[in-house]
Amino acid sequence: MTTDTGEKPAASLFDRLISRRRRLRITVGISLLLILAPIGVAYLDGVLDDFLSQGYWRLLLLPPAVITYILVVWPIMARMEAGVIEAFRSLVLMDDDSFDRLVNEASRINPIGEVIAFGVGAAFGLCDGRTWLPDDNVFWLKLYLPLSASLMFGLLGWTIYAAVASTRLTAELHRQPLRVDIFDIKPFEPIGRQSLIAALVFVGGTALSMVFGGLEQGSIFAWQDWLIYALLALVTVLVFFLNMRDTHRVLAAEKKRELEAVQRNILLACRTLMKRIAANENTGTLAAEINVLIVYEERLRATRTWPYDTAMLRTLFFSIIIPGGLALAPFVFEMLSE
Repeated sequence: MTTDTGEKPAASLFDRLISRRRRLRITVGISLLLILAPIGVAYLDGVLDDFLSQGYWRLLLLPPAVITYILVVWPIMARMEAGVIEAFRSLVLMDDDSFDRLVNEASRINPIGEVIAFGVGAAFGLCDGRTWLPDDNVFWLKLYLPLSASLMFGLLGWTIYAAVASTRLTAELHRQPLRVDIFDIKPFEPIGRQSLIAALVFVGGTALSMVFGGLEQGSIFAWQDWLIYALLALVTVLVFFLNMRDTHRVLAAEKKRELEAVQRNILLACRTLMKRIAANENTGTLAAEINVLIVYEERLRATRTWPYDTAMLRTLFFSIIIPGGLALAPFVFEMLSE
């Protein structure tokens, strides 16, 4: 029996409720309900005009935007993880049943930890959401905001916990005996793609915070804001590389082993050649063999130990600078049009 690589086995509450595949119309329906909810409560409180004209929409739509974002991107992340599992099936030196047991055991997440993560986030959101609107004359909004913030932060806490716990599977797969060809690291490339998608998801979250954070012209050029942006960019790069560190360790170890072996052979062949020359003996094909070994060594040194390519790095670079460019664009356009 083999693991269904089309989708990761549901080994946690998060897998069953959040990261599972769902029909597009269901996701769209949930998203529309989340977006219409703050508009409805603003209408009930009679402040719909203020909601639209005074920038309150940014604050009120932040929880729906974040929740919708999680519902949209996490199934994509789950499919990327399923792709990693499928790739490792051809790399791990064990039978299918043992591999299935390994995946199921390493994927299992403690449901108590999931509940605690959601509860801590929800409690924080409930407390923080009470401070979002200073106006006490909006009953429904004062009721809606703490609840929506509680749901948003609860899902964020749950998502972070599930993301951290899911790294155990990748680490466990890398600890198994692997079939590694340092000249063909294509089977490891799903790890690189997964890392890129994870970094892009983080960038998307950063862009959401910038859009719904209500950037003002007076603060967009403040050094504190750009320091935060630089730190977020650094975290994006760390997300990209840290997810590949186990793969890099495996490939670097294989490359080192191969290099040490060929260097020993070159040294042995060179010493044999010098001995035969000193003894006026026929060197045969030793010189040609040494040349072949040297070419082989050069090819080994040129091999990659990180499962990414130039296109991935280019995508990562532009994904980092685009949010900053989008934040600056309206103000640059306004300055040029004056």
